[in-house]
Amino acid sequence: MLGATSRLVACIIIILFSTSLLVTIEPLENQISNNSSESTSALSFGSSSGSNFIIEPGVGTNILVNITNHALIPDTANVSIISSSGWNVVWPRNSVPSIGEDIPISSNELVWIQFRVDVPFVENGAPLAGSKHFISVKAISQNDGLESFWNFTIEVTAVSGITIDSFQNFASIEPGEKMLLPVTLRNIGNHNANLVIKVQPMLDSGLPVEGTIPDQSLTYEGWSVGTFDLYKIENLPANGSGVVLIEYAAPYDESGEINIRISAFNEFEPLEIITVNQSAIINRIRGVDINFDEENICESIRPSNSIDSHSCIENLSVTNTGNYNDEIELQVLSNPIWSNVKLSTSTISLAKGQNVNNIDVEIEIINGTMARTNGEITIGAFIEGNLIEIEKYPLAVDSIISWELQRKETMLEENNCTISLTFENTGNDLDGIMVSIDMNVSSNFGLIPPPNSIYDSTGNIRFFELRDVEPNQNISFSAFATTPMGLEMNGSARLEVITHSILDPSINFSVSEDIEYLGEYYRLEEEIEPSIFSELLSDGISFLSATNGLILTIFVVSVGSLMLYRALIKREEDIKKYQTKTVVKPEERVEDWTKKFESGPEKQPINIKTENVNAATDLLDYHTKEENLKDADLMALGLIEENTKETLGEKLMPSNQSTKKTKVSSADIDPSQSIGKSTKTEKTTDTDFDLDL
Repeated sequence: MLGATSRLVACIIIILFSTSLLVTIEPLENQISNNSSESTSALSFGSSSGSNFIIEPGVGTNILVNITNHALIPDTANVSIISSSGWNVVWPRNSVPSIGEDIPISSNELVWIQFRVDVPFVENGAPLAGSKHFISVKAISQNDGLESFWNFTIEVTAVSGITIDSFQNFASIEPGEKMLLPVTLRNIGNHNANLVIKVQPMLDSGLPVEGTIPDQSLTYEGWSVGTFDLYKIENLPANGSGVVLIEYAAPYDESGEINIRISAFNEFEPLEIITVNQSAIINRIRGVDINFDEENICESIRPSNSIDSHSCIENLSVTNTGNYNDEIELQVLSNPIWSNVKLSTSTISLAKGQNVNNIDVEIEIINGTMARTNGEITIGAFIEGNLIEIEKYPLAVDSIISWELQRKETMLEENNCTISLTFENTGNDLDGIMVSIDMNVSSNFGLIPPPNSIYDSTGNIRFFELRDVEPNQNISFSAFATTPMGLEMNGSARLEVITHSILDPSINFSVSEDIEYLGEYYRLEEEIEPSIFSELLSDGISFLSATNGLILTIFVVSVGSLMLYRALIKREEDIKKYQTKTVVKPEERVEDWTKKFESGPEKQPINIKTENVNAATDLLDYHTKEENLKDADLMALGLIEENTKETLGEKLMPSNQSTKKTKVSSADIDPSQSIGKSTKTEKTTDTDFDLDL
């Protein structure tokens, strides 16, 4: 094609040269004949302006044109060549064509001017096909400055071309997913054109897969590849570009790869094909997301003990965030040494994006762990032995408030009662105890607290606190009380010790001890032993009652006198008892308590006042008057007449079967029974006596 163009240019130059010779003869003759006498310039080109040369881009064409001096005198012409497109113009002279060179021309002389115009290659669509580019050859006469021109144009032929400006060599795709990869095509020709793109599978060796041809789409080994948005590369202008998309649809496999050759060409030049290679690989992503419930129900757990096993169940959720089916293994990576952690499930198979909830994580705190101990559980998720995800869970040991009564000892000695108690802090936290004591009757009682206790030191201690008791620590203390004295009736006094936990007052213990006591009447009978005289008198009265009523009457009078004497003695004892009751005993203190175990009860001295004896004497005289003796006689006669009835002696004296009065002890007395005396309280004076006949 290049040779044909050169030959065409040469022919055109020859034709122009011949034409110039034919055209210039007539004007030259006329000029000579008309202006033979004038000294003016007469420069003229051998070719007429308006010529058009069709030239292929990238080709330099040689131009040859003549200029003749038709004047009668020589002239010098300044010849220059100007290209409006800025194309390169060269000639075999020493000057730059655009500046020009002075060429001397004699009269009627013809001078040839040869030069070459370099038509540039098409770049970025220019020069456009069919575009005409103006070239002007100018000659300026030195005689009169007149200018002569020869103008012509160069028309550029059509050129087709294509290029791939951008594409992606390599891409990864998830299993079973689709992916679009852009490819930018550009029309590098100088005219509008339709671009074409096709794909073909390739082997690793770089050769096409046998039996395949480039096409708009393909399927190969589970892969699907296609081209989209082809309209964007149709009728592209010169230097215009369009983006098409290559879609890859990967099979749902763990791994895979496909190699593609992309071919592109301009439909005006289907044999000029450009190619690039592109590959896509299946990228398997392994991902796991593990989370505990937001409630954190096991954040604080009570330790287990030997009786109950306290464990907390926390829920764990696992999600496969990878792009393929995976088998996930769960492991407890770390946990505090004071805890036990178990997973209900260790291996889970999950599809892509699948989630499973309610995986139990059983957490147990070992017995004996101190309260408020903190730690952390770490759980890891593995896929094929690779650690993918770690999740942490905070732990705190909850408080257990517990106390146990380890020992209780009660000691009764004489009239004193002592209770010794030992408590153990069986919880797992620092705690303390509050201890109080109470008694349902008036008596001397109190507490003997352990060291470091807090209490009111005035008088007997009835309450104390002991704080900061360590777990498994024993606390011992004592409570004491004396047997109640001076009460009218027999009864049972309850000494109660109540112990509370400071941290949890609902945990309490009540330890009580019942103390039996005698009323004052029974206490006196117990102290007085029956005399030999009273026993003999009792036997005698029984004998007389059984034999003779008259003797019994006389005997009754005698007995009455003796009993009055006995009443006097008893009244003296009652006076002493009254004096003892009115004496206010000083309140005992804790430091005096131990002295009660070293010595027995103190004996009060008998203090008989003279006025009390005189009063008793007057009373005895009153009861021995005659009318009383007469009444006694009448009573005796009645007993003689009704000898079948129980005699007065039998009523007054004990049964013959009892020869000795038994000693009354507090253990033999029913506290609920009546003592035999009036429970009503009356005012007493020094002259009041009780005649217990």
